[in-house]
Amino acid sequence: MSSAETAPYEQLARVIERELELIGTRDYDALAALKTERDALIASLPDVPPACARPALQRAALMNKRAEIEILRVREALVMESANVERVGRTARGYSPHHEPSRHVVATA
Repeated sequence: MSSAETAPYEQLARVIERELELIGTRDYDALAALKTERDALIASLPDVPPACARPALQRAALMNKRAEIEILRVREALVMESANVERVGRTARGYSPHHEPSRHVVATA
């Protein structure tokens, strides 16, 4: 097992771990920048990874699955927050006084 052979796969796993952290903190700007780094790293990998990269790839796959789950969790939280904002808005409108449209009297001379 050559550390030079496994290094990019270890780096990939670390990038995905960092993505997971950023999803949790909702730092979407940093996440977008990290996605660019991840894409470049993946593009640099050979089509067939060396056998020694298997542990790092397994870790990366697990982290990726956790990131997918975290994205779904954050999405659900955002949907719930949005529904709550709409509910609060409807409630607030229900307490607002209802005014008839203003009638402007036009005086002619």
